[in-house]
Amino acid sequence: MPNRATNRPMKREKVQRLQSLADRAFDAIEEMIVGGDLVPGALVSESELSQILKMGRTPIREAIARLKFIGFVNVHPRRGISVSGVDVIRHLQVLEVRRPLEESLVRHAIERANPDDLAELARVSREVAQAGKSDDRIIYFRAKKALHDAQVHATHNDVLAGTMRILHAQARRFWWTYEPTESFPKASQLHCAITEHVILRDREKAVEAVGELFEHLEILTKQIIDRRQKF
Repeated sequence: MPNRATNRPMKREKVQRLQSLADRAFDAIEEMIVGGDLVPGALVSESELSQILKMGRTPIREAIARLKFIGFVNVHPRRGISVSGVDVIRHLQVLEVRRPLEESLVRHAIERANPDDLAELARVSREVAQAGKSDDRIIYFRAKKALHDAQVHATHNDVLAGTMRILHAQARRFWWTYEPTESFPKASQLHCAITEHVILRDREKAVEAVGELFEHLEILTKQIIDRRQKF
C-alpha cells in the first residue's frame, strides 16, 4: 500500500516544477509579444511555442491562459493563438487603476522591505538610471521590469503583487510600442526618484514621486494619442 504522506511532497514538488515552467513560459512569450517578435495579428500554435521554448505543452498552455487573461492574446479553436492589438483606450484605463495601487505599493514597501529588498532596489535602480541614458529599448525595458519586480517583491503582499504584475505587463507593452527614446532619461529619473524615497523610507516623498511619474505618463500618453489622430 503506497505511503500517502510520502507521496504528498512529491506531488507538491511536481506542482512547483510545473508552476516554475509556466512562469518561465509566460515571461518568454510576454517578451516575444512586447518586443515585437510576435506582432499584433500574428498566429501561433501551442506546438510551435513548445518547440521554440523547448518546453512541454502543459506550461505553455498555462502561460497562454494567463496571457489571454491580461489581453495579450486570443485563443481560436482549431486556428491557434492570435496576438491582440495594443489598445490606447485600455492603456488610459490601466493608468487610472495603477496610480492608487502604485501609491499603496510604495507604502507597503516602505513598511515591510527588509535589507535584502532594499539592496535589490538600489541595484536595479542603478541599472534603470544607466539604461535611461541609452536608446537601447531592450536594455531599458528589461531594467524597468526588474525595478517593478523588485518593488512588488518588497511589499510582501501576494495579492497586490499578482495585480501589479498584470498591470505592469500591460503598461510595458504599450510603452514598448509607443514610448519615444527621447523620453527615456526623464522617465528613468522619475522611476529612480520613487525608489530612492522607498529606500530612505520616506512615505510622503515616495507617494509624491509616484504622482510626478503619473503626471508625466499621462502627458506622454496624450501626446501619443494626438500623434495618432494626425495620421
